[in-house]
Amino acid sequence: MLAPLKARHADAKASHAEALAAWKERRAQALEVKDPEQRAKALDDLKGERPTNPLLVTAGCTVVATVVVWPMLRGRHAAIIAGVLTLWTLTALIRGQETGPAASKTATSPQADASEPDPDDGEWIQEAPAVEVLWALIRHTASLTKQGTAAHLQAVLDEASKRGQMTDWTVSDLADELASHGVPIVEQKKLTIGGRHYNRSAVLLADLPEADPAPVPAIVHSAA
Repeated sequence: MLAPLKARHADAKASHAEALAAWKERRAQALEVKDPEQRAKALDDLKGERPTNPLLVTAGCTVVATVVVWPMLRGRHAAIIAGVLTLWTLTALIRGQETGPAASKTATSPQADASEPDPDDGEWIQEAPAVEVLWALIRHTASLTKQGTAAHLQAVLDEASKRGQMTDWTVSDLADELASHGVPIVEQKKLTIGGRHYNRSAVLLADLPEADPAPVPAIVHSAA
């Protein structure tokens, strides 16, 4: 029962907003008139043209309907009908006003989502750590090898993941990050870790840019 009235009220409210905006623009133009008499006349003409809020129109119709019904159905029946009519009208108006902001929020939410990365989007990865932290992680990883002169990229990611850094990065992501800083990658580098030999993509400490030493982030969880 409320749906038709609520739809009409939403349309009326939108039309009122457009008409009010146009009226305010005309009023602003009238205020810019330099001649006092012409400005006063223009403002006076606009007084009767200001759009009426649909809420006031509906309330007025409710009052008129009550006045018309009262003589016809005197007594308690008229009071009940007037009360029901008023309650019905106000409920529809309130529901319509609540729907407006919600619809506006729904309409704008896709734009808000578009400006923020989706964690489920395969193209999005965790933000890169500060460059000083990255160099510290690489140097720390290299210190775990027997040679101590290079670090495998996968080992760097493993050490970083323990510290909550680059948790969803791949070797390619790390290689791209290093390339953005002008650091080359050695495709195959044999390193000894824990008595075992590994031959993987690596970064040489000699290729890292000079930077002030930074502390290695604390471990937040052990690698699986």
